[in-house]
Amino acid sequence: MRISVVRAAFVLTAAMLTAVLALPVEVAAVQVGDQAPDFKLPATTGGMIQLSDFRGKQMVLIEFYHADWGLT
Repeated sequence: MRISVVRAAFVLTAAMLTAVLALPVEVAAVQVGDQAPDFKLPATTGGMIQLSDFRGKQMVLIEFYHADWGLT
């Protein structure tokens, strides 16, 4: 089960990075307290997943962290 959690975290991080890089340049920065902009990404189980699918149903954690992947 531990591997599944790590794998899910890695996939979510990669998906969020993809979403951020795909945003148009003219999008204003999200401020603390703002509602997250909606985005759509491929799901790990197939098909597509959209942030708005979870709105009002369950909490969604979007985590950003720095990782150097062992590079120096």
